[in-house]
Amino acid sequence: MSWEGIEKRRFVRANYPCRVIIYAPQTHTIFTHTENIGGGGIRVIIEEKLNIGEMVGLELYLFEEKEPILCKGRVVWVVEKESRYRKNLFFFDTGLEFSEISDADKEIIKRLVESIIFGKK
Repeated sequence: MSWEGIEKRRFVRANYPCRVIIYAPQTHTIFTHTENIGGGGIRVIIEEKLNIGEMVGLELYLFEEKEPILCKGRVVWVVEKESRYRKNLFFFDTGLEFSEISDADKEIIKRLVESIIFGKK
């Protein structure tokens, strides 16, 4: 299933695979990596479906930073995808919008995305 909706993002996203820990209140801790990142959130592919609107805790480990970015995220979209390699194995392409994130951490992410997309430092 491919996404065929209208692009509603307010922030540019950059492909950047960094380690992420998701603390989902109704399930358990999920270890994954980003597919892309922007000033407003991240996209991850995980093995379990989170509910749209659900709030989760996030730890983002950006390679250039010594400490992880700690914030909360709200699930804004989920798309179920079947594995290309194995029948009946499904993954969930999930969009998380940042919330409860410090201005300093927003700035770190903004600079990272600009450096990837525009080659700025």
